[in-house]
Amino acid sequence: MGNVHKIPFVDSMGDPAFTSERPVSGSSKVGSLLSSPVSASTKTPVPFPEDLSTTITKKTVMYAGAAYCPSVSAGNWTCGRYCDANPDFVIGYSGGDGSVKQRFFIGWNPPTKEIVVGRQGSDLTQFVSWLYLVGFLQTKLDEEVAKTFSRLPNSVRAASPQSDKALASSGFQTAWKQTYAEVKAQVQAQLASHPDAVRIFVTGHSLGAAIAVLDAIALRNVAPTGVQVEVSVTGQPRVGNPVFAALLDQLVDTPSQNFVYNRITNHKDPIPHFFPSFSGYEHSSNEIWIPEAKSNSTSPALLCPGRENMNCANSQVSNLDLLEHPGPYLGMTVSEHNCS
Repeated sequence: MGNVHKIPFVDSMGDPAFTSERPVSGSSKVGSLLSSPVSASTKTPVPFPEDLSTTITKKTVMYAGAAYCPSVSAGNWTCGRYCDANPDFVIGYSGGDGSVKQRFFIGWNPPTKEIVVGRQGSDLTQFVSWLYLVGFLQTKLDEEVAKTFSRLPNSVRAASPQSDKALASSGFQTAWKQTYAEVKAQVQAQLASHPDAVRIFVTGHSLGAAIAVLDAIALRNVAPTGVQVEVSVTGQPRVGNPVFAALLDQLVDTPSQNFVYNRITNHKDPIPHFFPSFSGYEHSSNEIWIPEAKSNSTSPALLCPGRENMNCANSQVSNLDLLEHPGPYLGMTVSEHNCS
């Protein structure tokens, strides 16, 4: 790509006084900054299945993109290709202000019998978005999130870290808590209106992806276990510490919890590498990596076994490029520019 794009790095205590800028694209320094994670997998990636491809191209990217659109935040399902991909979707509620509170929408898609929660990603023209993104300091999980992890069967929890040791970004949790009470109430209303719902589908991009992960975990404790909770996100930064990552894996791997999670990373996008592993953060499993720039609907994508697979996005830490953050994700970018 040639150009060097700069991203702010903040010390591990999240103190803006120690913020510096380091080159991201084409810099040999990035590899040392984004050092190998605690639980790095070296398993061989495999092509991802067709049903996941359909989920990503028709739902994940389209709903995440729609969350950026002013028309959707105003309650209108008119947002170009994003909305056209799911023409029968009905918005039930939209909220947030795009500044202090990230925008979001909630609604019902009759053909798939899904309640959908879409979360706006980072708006880097807004100062508050930067504050959320640089909140390195880890804090204990909010009660709504911790409650879901405490539901895991004793046989599972005895062999895995306990939820009281799980920590997550203070910035992400603050952004999430600004609107979660509204989201929870509206999802409960949708469940009451649609007793035939089979799934709650939660998505977002960038900061919206981190918020969506917290949404989905907390919503697992709200919906009946017969209703699947699926969170599928793009460009997600690391949300919490290795204990958080392990518990999210356990939530996915416990059939009785009916919980599905995947995160799509695009080629050399730097955002999935934040917060850096040296500051105590780790991704959970279920990465889907797009190994080429400017992908289209027929481009290959890989399912990456284990946490922090070194053969997927982590293989690119010495050559990252911020221009790849919006995508394309199998042919479609995620940004406000595609809303018409």
